[in-house]
Amino acid sequence: MQVMAQTFLALSVIVGGFPLDAIAQDYVPPNRGLPGRREGGGTRGCWTNSTLAASQLKLTALVPAQNFGYTLEEYPTFLIYVPPFFAEKAAGGEFVLNDDQGNEVYRTEFQANDTSGILRLSLPADANLPPLEVGKDYHWSFSLVCDLTDPSGNLVVDSWIQRTQPSAELATEISQTPAQDLPALYARSGIWYDAIAQLAPPQDQSSNSVALSQWRNLLNSVGLRNISSTLPSGLPNFSRTPFGEQ
Repeated sequence: MQVMAQTFLALSVIVGGFPLDAIAQDYVPPNRGLPGRREGGGTRGCWTNSTLAASQLKLTALVPAQNFGYTLEEYPTFLIYVPPFFAEKAAGGEFVLNDDQGNEVYRTEFQANDTSGILRLSLPADANLPPLEVGKDYHWSFSLVCDLTDPSGNLVVDSWIQRTQPSAELATEISQTPAQDLPALYARSGIWYDAIAQLAPPQDQSSNSVALSQWRNLLNSVGLRNISSTLPSGLPNFSRTPFGEQ
């Protein structure tokens, strides 16, 4: 089922609380990997003529190096880092979710607002979008659009997600684990998307050494050390206004 939604994607920065007493935990990946691109660099169109475009600050999907992760959620959350230079030059952003046969499940587009940082994109449960099927792979991509008339210059990151059912043992452990300790449990159980969505601290906790340490620890454990000190900002990064509208 295809859902074209330009205004319903729950796109926001991370503003949830962060547990102070959770135990720092590295991510333990499942024994599986899929092709994908978690970093996108620009060398064409509006991305050129700047040393910043070739720097280590790249459009980045916050996913493991294996480009695959599990979720328990019917409508999961995705995290993407947008560097300042690319945000300033972008005409807009686009998120696409396909099933494992390449059929489009969901697509939404946004105008860019010259902002940067870590974006949080949650699939909407109220937009006639069916929940992710258990055991089925889904491919997702996020693009920054440079020129609305020339998609060849877009910056793109992409990865894979699968909704899974926890084993009876894990389900029991989840039900008995305090909320502040769930990110650590998810991380060591290989449930990436839920671990990072619940663990990500907002910028207003940047002085909280425990929160910052755990955020860095999780990102460092999957090789994202170069952005592990970046926290989500307190303002929206993309509007819900479709391309071409004011």
